Amino acid sequence: MIQSLTLIILVAAFFAAAVLNLALQSRVRGTVMALALGLGVTIGAVYYGFGYAWTYGLNVTSLVRAVLALCRMFGGVNDLGSIQGSPMLQKSTGTAVFWIGHFCAFYVTASAAIATLGERLLQKIRVTLLRFGPLLLIYGVNDSSVAYGRSMAKNKRRSVMFVDPDAGTSYESTIHSFGAIIDRSSAAVTPDKTLLRKINMKAGSRRLELAAFHTDGRRNLDYAKKLLQIMTDAHITPDQTSLVASGIGEESASLQALDGPGYGSVLTFDDYDLTSRLIIRDYPPCSLISFDAYGRAENSFHVVILGFGRMGRALFSELLCNGQFSGSTFRADIFDPSPQNGYLHRRELTRNYDLHFHTQDGRIDDFYEFLQENMRTIRCIAVCTGNAENNHEIAQDLSGWYGHADNAPLIVEAVRGSYACTQPDGTSAECRNIYDSDILDISRIDAMAMQINHMYNEGSPFTAPQDWEKCGYFSRMSSRASADFYPAVLRAAEKTAQQVLAGDWPPDDRTMENLAITEHLRWCAFHYVYGYAVMPREEFERRAAIYREEAERTGKSRVSLTRDQDKKLHACLIPWEELDALSDRVNAITGGQIDYKQLDRNNVLAVRDVLCAMQAADQ
Repeated sequence: MIQSLTLIILVAAFFAAAVLNLALQSRVRGTVMALALGLGVTIGAVYYGFGYAWTYGLNVTSLVRAVLALCRMFGGVNDLGSIQGSPMLQKSTGTAVFWIGHFCAFYVTASAAIATLGERLLQKIRVTLLRFGPLLLIYGVNDSSVAYGRSMAKNKRRSVMFVDPDAGTSYESTIHSFGAIIDRSSAAVTPDKTLLRKINMKAGSRRLELAAFHTDGRRNLDYAKKLLQIMTDAHITPDQTSLVASGIGEESASLQALDGPGYGSVLTFDDYDLTSRLIIRDYPPCSLISFDAYGRAENSFHVVILGFGRMGRALFSELLCNGQFSGSTFRADIFDPSPQNGYLHRRELTRNYDLHFHTQDGRIDDFYEFLQENMRTIRCIAVCTGNAENNHEIAQDLSGWYGHADNAPLIVEAVRGSYACTQPDGTSAECRNIYDSDILDISRIDAMAMQINHMYNEGSPFTAPQDWEKCGYFSRMSSRASADFYPAVLRAAEKTAQQVLAGDWPPDDRTMENLAITEHLRWCAFHYVYGYAVMPREEFERRAAIYREEAERTGKSRVSLTRDQDKKLHACLIPWEELDALSDRVNAITGGQIDYKQLDRNNVLAVRDVLCAMQAADQ
């Protein structure tokens, strides 16, 4: 009786596992199906081939019958009676292997039928699985969101749920293939407390990441606000939530928790910015120049941009921020028959960097004359005409013109959502869908940026997560940009990530100083890109007077002497050599011991913590 019961339980468990496999991620299911197919064919070929040859002799008839028997296995039929005299079937172990082969073969055939007939059961299984572990809730079903969901399910083991009332059926099989579901119910589309119960979301329990990827940015904003409201009403804390959203613009800062309700982390973007960030991550400017033994650049960074629409402007901004190095200068030549340089009208960065606008395009003799004159300095050519075919045509012409020259630049073809690159050595690569990458993995991004922010708050009595909670939206963006810059710091220092993680950090004092200067240049460029300007001396003195008056009256002051976020002014947007004098002026007013150079050094010191955080997030 006990043996029978045990067998029944084992059979039920084995069958349940086989069915459950259909609801799991595609990588797992694909491996299982490949294994089942391989076992079925191998076992069938061995048993039937040997069995018919043993029983009826080695002849054409035996061969044909063995092949037919092998085919019949995938229909759930066996020919045991014809070969049961075979030595391979005289022991229980051999017979067990025979039946395992038949099960594997039938399972491969039956999987499609099970998936179809048992879809309701599989849907319930998927919904149940959604109640455990971190949940990625994706609003909007489209090529981009599905690629992102698949990447996060596969690489980060996220439970994934899509919400879209307008989603058609064309994406369903793909979404189900990686264990996700589409919820079109009113409770999900117009989120209410029923949704929270369905996904087991309550105070102090699990984490939820909302990815608002609808093609209409206004709908993304509306959904993020509604979901935030019901989570706030349910007392779900900000540390349980995060938001990644496209197309919501300046409203993003209001959605981040800071002394009130909000998402614990907020990361917003548009496809142009995201494409540019991925290009810079995969092909950083630091890889295109050389450095001396002390981290000082031996070349300037000169970029040519063909086309200055939204893609060209986005890539220009990323190149400017990431192309700053001690000992180097940044130059950009922008070619566009109708250069949209109104984008830079009265921007402080036009007075701080060597920018040149040309009204030619990239397919005339004048452009190639320019290249000829500047062959030794150009490190990168970004082709951003707005049309992928035009980009490719121009890039091919450029590659042919440079040939195998030693000083060939990196050639980038960029359009919204994808890019292709040809490296100086002639090798090429492309990314067809930026959402297939981990560029939007907010937990990984913030784990790294959190360490930068914590180091910036030197002397803080709080932990890194606690300091992060008090960090405003723009400051978080700044910390994320600094964390993204770590490959440049490592390359300039001639260190690998493995060396730094093993304890080979910080570098010697001379290298450390050059890296700190590089960090200051990057920080300045980041602020210039976001519209900041140098705080005039008279504005600094005006704020100093307010600071003194308030401090005398109340014993302290909340006035920031060096930054006016509303007017986008910052006193630290000055050369490295002038920072000591600024520190002295601020300390004379506040009685503090601020050292603005040391803040840049701290960001360099934090590289090891950034790498540790990245390593932990990837595990």
